Amino acid sequence: MTHVELIEFIYKHRNTLDEIYKGKKSTTDEALEASRLITKVGEDVELSESYRTFVDTMLNRIEYAIIFNTYDEELKELLRQKSRYLSEKKEYYLNEILSLLKSIFLKLDQRNQEIRTLLIKIEHESSLELDLLIEKSIDILEKIKEVNHANQKIQEIFYEEIYELHPKTKEFIESISFEMLTFIENISTSLENLEFFIARTKKLRQQNRRLHQLSTEILEERDQELEALLSLNSKKNYLTLYRSQKQSIKSFPDGSETHRIVKKLRKILYESKVKKEPKKFTLTPQKEAKLNLVNIDAIEKELQNVGSEDIFTFIYQHPELKKFIKENKQNSLKEESFRIYLQFVIPHNSHIKITNNYNDHAIRIAQWI
Repeated sequence: MTHVELIEFIYKHRNTLDEIYKGKKSTTDEALEASRLITKVGEDVELSESYRTFVDTMLNRIEYAIIFNTYDEELKELLRQKSRYLSEKKEYYLNEILSLLKSIFLKLDQRNQEIRTLLIKIEHESSLELDLLIEKSIDILEKIKEVNHANQKIQEIFYEEIYELHPKTKEFIESISFEMLTFIENISTSLENLEFFIARTKKLRQQNRRLHQLSTEILEERDQELEALLSLNSKKNYLTLYRSQKQSIKSFPDGSETHRIVKKLRKILYESKVKKEPKKFTLTPQKEAKLNLVNIDAIEKELQNVGSEDIFTFIYQHPELKKFIKENKQNSLKEESFRIYLQFVIPHNSHIKITNNYNDHAIRIAQWI
């Protein structure tokens, strides 16, 4: 069967395959049973694992049980092939190295998409209990941390072990350097977003537990504390429980009672003339917060005046960046320079020309002309 014939075959059986995918059909014809698209499970039929994985990937449907595998085996094989190439200088080993580099990059790209889709799914999850949602979120957080560590390891091996091996490896790594930095940036953002989501969900769980506790106390008539709270300042807060002289509890007023109160209020307000006192405001001075930010305007102004053959290197060496890193030692000079570099090159700017060459930091050269 050719690729075109396979596409036609899937199209012919599209309705049956869709029903099997949704779990609405357990039987099918012999032609479909004989294909590798489905698998017999006793008397029932299921989509084959490979076909279901393909469909879920294309539809951005990621399961919670996904295992974010690291790349240890691929990296070990990459270093083995490097050793063989250095000892024998055969073209075959160089091609194997390039093939492994491409394979690892494609897995990085796939993992990046899976993590982003998974975070969107878990943030909009409504079918799980909060305890399970928090448990799964924490589990995914640990897996993403492992992926983040694996990505850094890949970057080290790519640039320290393979980059200078051969002009072809150097050319390939330079061509994917921008995307790899984007993957690392996305992972960092995903970690921050997921940590915030977990903290927010834990707070929601705590509130729900308190509400459940209150409802249980009310149902079991252990509501003395709640009743005392509602009785507090009953004259000031009209819709508050209070006890009458007959020691009977009075609750929310009905329509007739509301009407009498409104009538009395109108009479009082009509007969009384109260001089409106000027409002007095107490101004509380705002607390001063010291923010250490990079002066991007100063960098851009200097670029406009003197231009640059390499905007990233210009930013990387600029005194504003060195000053910022000195005051924020937890930040990386290269990462901070790259963030500012993106702010210049991503919006369209007629003064910026992006070339096909890469600098010593493996970042595409953009010029200010």
